[in-house]
Amino acid sequence: MAIMEDLRELEWTVQSEQYSPFAEAAPADAPARSVGFAAMSETTTPFAEAPAGLTAEREQDRMLAEAFAELRDETFDEALAYLAEETEQAVADRFAGESPSSAQERERYADAQLAPVRFESLQYLESLQSGLAGMDVESLSEEQLNEVLDRFDPEIGELTPAGEEFISSLVRKAKSAVTFVANAAKGVGKVVGKVAGAALGPILQKLRGLINPLLRRVLSFAIGRLPAALQPAARTLAARFTSEVGEDEEESLDETPMSPANLTDVEALAESFDAALAETIIGEAAGETDGELESFETLDGAYGMEGRELERLALARGELIDRLRTAQDEEDLAPAVEQFVPALLGALRLGINLVGRPKVVGFLARYVGQLIRGWVGPQLSEPLSNAIVDTGLRLISLEAELREDSGGRADEAGPVALASVVEDTVRRLAENEDYIYENEDLMQLATAEAFSQAVATHFPPQFVRPALQQAPSLGGTFIARRPRSVRTYRKYSRIPEIEVTSQIADALPTFGGSNVGAALRAAGATFPIRARMHIYQAAPGTTLPRMMRVDRATASGGRGYVTASNVHPLTPGAAGLLLREPQLGVAVPPGYLRSRHRIAVGQRFYVLEPIGAAGALALPVSAASREVAQRLAPSRTWTVVNRRQSRITVGFYLSEAEAQRIAAAIRQGTGGAALLQALIAAYRAMDSSTSPHGHFRILGEDGEDLEARVLPLGKLAGRLLPPSSLAFLRRRLRGWVLPALANWAKTNAEAFARAAGHPDAGVTVRVRLTAVPGLNLLGQGIKAQLGGGVAGALSTLRGTPSISISVTPGRGREKRKGQQ
Repeated sequence: MAIMEDLRELEWTVQSEQYSPFAEAAPADAPARSVGFAAMSETTTPFAEAPAGLTAEREQDRMLAEAFAELRDETFDEALAYLAEETEQAVADRFAGESPSSAQERERYADAQLAPVRFESLQYLESLQSGLAGMDVESLSEEQLNEVLDRFDPEIGELTPAGEEFISSLVRKAKSAVTFVANAAKGVGKVVGKVAGAALGPILQKLRGLINPLLRRVLSFAIGRLPAALQPAARTLAARFTSEVGEDEEESLDETPMSPANLTDVEALAESFDAALAETIIGEAAGETDGELESFETLDGAYGMEGRELERLALARGELIDRLRTAQDEEDLAPAVEQFVPALLGALRLGINLVGRPKVVGFLARYVGQLIRGWVGPQLSEPLSNAIVDTGLRLISLEAELREDSGGRADEAGPVALASVVEDTVRRLAENEDYIYENEDLMQLATAEAFSQAVATHFPPQFVRPALQQAPSLGGTFIARRPRSVRTYRKYSRIPEIEVTSQIADALPTFGGSNVGAALRAAGATFPIRARMHIYQAAPGTTLPRMMRVDRATASGGRGYVTASNVHPLTPGAAGLLLREPQLGVAVPPGYLRSRHRIAVGQRFYVLEPIGAAGALALPVSAASREVAQRLAPSRTWTVVNRRQSRITVGFYLSEAEAQRIAAAIRQGTGGAALLQALIAAYRAMDSSTSPHGHFRILGEDGEDLEARVLPLGKLAGRLLPPSSLAFLRRRLRGWVLPALANWAKTNAEAFARAAGHPDAGVTVRVRLTAVPGLNLLGQGIKAQLGGGVAGALSTLRGTPSISISVTPGRGREKRKGQQ
């Protein structure tokens, strides 16, 4: 009887105008009552334990941080991403789709694609290990060591472009490891004194042991599985040294937490690889070679550890769509929803918030099932499908795709939309904190809000209350693309045409701290431009390369401009500037704006397709045009502050287009001014930015990467610089860097022109500040913030550091000891 009363009360709740997102909700006048949840359990205090004081550094920890910093190289991250993208495309070209039933065949084919890369990698490392055996590397000068290492460069055979790039990046990685060991052996200390050429054999042997597990996870990315973490110890180590979005995202980001689209991404994979290699190097030095420093392959045990959550989710989503399509009028759909939820939670990192809460899941299933039952059945499903088609479905070639996925049926749009509403509702609810689920009133409200937002996303606007419509001036809705595949995503059914001025483009942030204006200029754009705006939303398993490849392949006539490098995040600010519809954008934590390889479920993106003469922009066509894509990379600027070493590095990458413009001015005799103007403009753009996009990093006392975000102290007190300290540091940095750039540009224009003439795309200028006075006291400044003593701790920054400036072609790292 209690259950029946609850269900009757539930039926009133979901029909009430207050909670229903639908335009024609019937009003109700019945009072609210409970739905039978246990009483909320209160904690004694909402605060975490007071942070302990900063512990003293150990020499081994310092060396570990130094090794990790030396090994980190964004070109290795890009090579991994490129290899995964190329392998995925080869598999997609071989198989018609990403059906879970073809997983084994796709896995075997992907493994065959990676076999030559595996062979060349192991051959090179074996040759390097045997060639350096017994060699006294610490007695060699830096130039001599470079000459020795260059002798072992492999003659790459019949490899694909991505395979060649991966081998090249692996060679640089191995050389960095050897150079670090040689340089450390020349130092003095309990740890570094033990690092010698004799340790190179075991280190390179263990580096070889990382190759198979690394490529196995690249394979997992390529076929749409969720790769397992490489090694628990190394994964933890990588999190210590980077500001990665990981297990502590809720506590480290001052935003609503969101699940990553992939539980492990290629950037995190590269970080784990570097952390494991750094741990191996220092472990050999400290004699800690037993147990903890086993190879990843040994720790993994078998290769079957990658998660198949996406495959299970695709199967469950297909079953839900079929159930919704065949449901009869007013059929109870709560069992179908409750059966689908566990598969979705398994693919969401934040799904753990709902796992183990059967009462919450049961209520969610009843609530959603009750609301969507009014949209199924022969008389109701077809009108919904027709309305979705009318929102612009035919314009983006989705009608035929839905019919193909449903075996020829033309009424698939409605069931797919309902399934998407269910999925988005569960995902949004899972993003809440635990206390929400412990209070029945808060939980009911959170469920209603999650359902309303999901309906506003996936239903045609005429079925949605005006106050909830996300972009009423556009009148579109998000449609699931290939909803039965392993990696689905959503696309907006309207493609508005807009005009973009240079002022607007420069105000639009994109990934990595750059802006849309810089990206378009790098492609040869002149403003203003007219463009079609394609809008997307990520789902579990979505990757930008896969999403763009599918969208390009199904577009009428093909759209060669559609690649991951042309994708930008659709934040509320971007949606407001471009469309005057800020609610169409989604605010995400800063960690999901640093890289295109790390995105969130529910995050939205856009691509600008130039119209008319601007459509001839030299935009990359496919993954095979990797060289073209690199030449079109936009300018960017970054700063890395190493407190422990009292060192700051400011880097400027000037795009190929900008570098050639400056080089032309240099040849005409006005290059010094043009070069300085470009560098100053780039620096000011970085310095004035209030949104953190990964371009200003602070390495902590133990190498921990404290990304410079302007966050309230609260529970992060003692970990991040307060705004006053960060502003002081930025001001002092300007006073050091800008005059140094002015003096350098007067006499180094020809050096810049030579770098611009190199085959590598673009030019990188690095400003290094060493022996920065008082920089090591920033840690004390953080500690002193709680007592208001920051200004005194930072006063020593008023001295003058040693400054050097270098220029190199492309975006690669210099062969230089201790570089950032």
